[in-house]
Amino acid sequence: MFIIRWILNHKIFCFIYMPLAVALTILLYSGYIYTEWLSDRSSALERLARYKQLIDRTEEMKKGYPYSRNEVDINAKAVDIPTRIYDRNGNIIGEFFEEKREIVPFDYIPEWLVKGVISSEDRDFYNHRGISFSGIFRAMVKNIISFDVVQGGSTITQQLAKVLFTDMERNIKRKIYEAYCAREIENLYDKQDILSMYLNLIYFGNGSYGVESTSKMFFGKSVRELDIVESAMIVATISNPGYYSPILNINNSVVKTKRILVSLSDAGYLREDKIDPLFQNFLRKWEVQIDENQRVNKSKIGSFIYSSYRINLSPFFNERIRRELVQRFGEDAVKKGGLSVYTTIDAVKQEAALKSLRNGVQRQREYHLKKSERIKNSGLSQKEKDKAGNIEGALVSLNPHTGEILSYVGGYNFTTANQNDNVYQIRRQPGSSIKPLLYASAVETKTITPSSIFNDRPVTFKNGYSPQNYGKKYYGKIIAREALIKSLNTIAVQILDKTGYDMVLSYIQKALSLPDSELNSRFGRTLSFALGAYEISPIESAVLNSLLVNGGNFINPYGIKLVKDYNGNIIWDNEKEILAKTANERANTGIIMSPAAGRVTISMLEGVTKPGSSINWLIKKYGIDFPCAGKTGTTSNYYDAWFVGYNSQLVTSVWIGNKSGSISLGEGRSASGIAAPVWAEFISSAYRNESPGAFNSAVDNVTTETICIESGEVAGKNGECSNTAVQYYYSGTEPGRFCHIHVKAQ
Repeated sequence: MFIIRWILNHKIFCFIYMPLAVALTILLYSGYIYTEWLSDRSSALERLARYKQLIDRTEEMKKGYPYSRNEVDINAKAVDIPTRIYDRNGNIIGEFFEEKREIVPFDYIPEWLVKGVISSEDRDFYNHRGISFSGIFRAMVKNIISFDVVQGGSTITQQLAKVLFTDMERNIKRKIYEAYCAREIENLYDKQDILSMYLNLIYFGNGSYGVESTSKMFFGKSVRELDIVESAMIVATISNPGYYSPILNINNSVVKTKRILVSLSDAGYLREDKIDPLFQNFLRKWEVQIDENQRVNKSKIGSFIYSSYRINLSPFFNERIRRELVQRFGEDAVKKGGLSVYTTIDAVKQEAALKSLRNGVQRQREYHLKKSERIKNSGLSQKEKDKAGNIEGALVSLNPHTGEILSYVGGYNFTTANQNDNVYQIRRQPGSSIKPLLYASAVETKTITPSSIFNDRPVTFKNGYSPQNYGKKYYGKIIAREALIKSLNTIAVQILDKTGYDMVLSYIQKALSLPDSELNSRFGRTLSFALGAYEISPIESAVLNSLLVNGGNFINPYGIKLVKDYNGNIIWDNEKEILAKTANERANTGIIMSPAAGRVTISMLEGVTKPGSSINWLIKKYGIDFPCAGKTGTTSNYYDAWFVGYNSQLVTSVWIGNKSGSISLGEGRSASGIAAPVWAEFISSAYRNESPGAFNSAVDNVTTETICIESGEVAGKNGECSNTAVQYYYSGTEPGRFCHIHVKAQ
């Protein structure tokens, strides 16, 4: 009562002076903020203009209009655009970004999405000039009643201004500043421009900005394909992305979506009797499940590749690409510049490679875990568990003719704790997988032919070197072809001892572009070279073995074809540069390996797929029915397992081992059971719907002969020899007589 009496006794003060003082204070404060706006106006409007140009440029690009810019200009963009990595067929395999955004023209945005925004966010949008005083009054009343800020009363134009020009905080200063911005926007742009900028700019949660990337994140399709209820769900997210996102809280999202449909009806856009049928159809379409408490707990919404904050289908490869791009263009260009990076990767083959390598590594990890369980009461149990955690691998597959990398898996999983790229960054002894190069050098120097006879037995060489075969098994007299297929160590050393080092080391030096100092420091002239005693990386293994398939030509492995800026201009044609460097290197080095020697060696290695070889079971298991060849490699004490496989289109190198170094994979755990299955699973999946075709037969100075693999001589013309093979030879080095072992009685 005292307060009321005081007010009645001071009516002039309370109802005239005080309101005038408040109004004057607000006016002065608004004037102060206006001076701030004037100082910021030119830079703010410049940013807005750049953003509008980005929208316009997008519309031009969609309509095929030309554009002349050819530089990466990060500062010219009002917002950040992610860099996308594409495979050779245009499939997205990776994105680098800080903000996930995809700009689309206004005519891509469904009218129902626009109507939903207007009906729920700003029903006076087409009537006001940036500020809706009725909206402000309505929000003020609700906030007073609630004793909290529950409604902002901002127009769509004010919300656009808030996102572009203010610090996003809720306070009076921001609201006044925002009002000045909004009026300026309305003076410069029409309503469609404002809606287009707003819907391409605002944040929808989960790292996604704009309606296009959000539509793909929620529904796996472009915004232009959305129906009424799908559009309503996107609108429902605007007011509070964290609370109403269907990915983070599907129940809240579904409830709010229904409210948006009601708003559409209240605004006169949608008949009320249409709401429930549309909504129920949406629930069925997206398999929205409701529990006994009538809460939504599950749906298919958000179960798409775009739901990930960062697309990364080739993690180790993409990281290597990212580093190359950063080195060339800078970190900002990669994260914000909207670059399009076109690569050599084949997404289908990459998926097969990821799966097969992970399966192979997992099998070896499980071996150690099972062994640990068997000896759990032993002090060695923990050691086996540690081994399991340290098993790693690599798979790289490239086109041996061009150097294009089609599949690239640098390890089991790319994490913050495991970013070592085993394709390039590890070097390990290749074991017997080096032998094809050795045999090719012996064939090229004509030291041996595939039919040369050797005596497989324990032997001691100079300096007391005594190599042993796997399992200490010896075969006596055997032809070179079979010695390579069976990977006999004593024969490999005999061949190196007989042929010398010059030819095989020249292959390595020229193919890997090694200076003399590096060649000499990495590869010694010792007989253990024949058994793969000197370390190489998986990518080097693939490059070296490509010589056999591509006619002995130098290749430079590469993953980036070209890079375009956001405007679609080519800013780096890496493939053109690589091809020029490759041509120059080939001119300098000439043919590294005789095409004939390579074809003869491949012909020998095709025998690994035949009955009796260590990997024939894999050929049967995976139904590989096209020409292929390859070589296993198991190092001493089973430290490392390798397989290098070839067909006419790919050379694939697989390594599995312990990332900590020389730790055994287990007694008897050879490459034919560890690394070769990875290749077989990969190659069968990669060529499930196609065939790579036969190896090149149009090679000068070679002939073929059907031989008996026991004698190495021409198979009996009357079918006397039951175990035969078609073998390539240097012309003039074919066996000169029929098999003397299998002779039909006269």
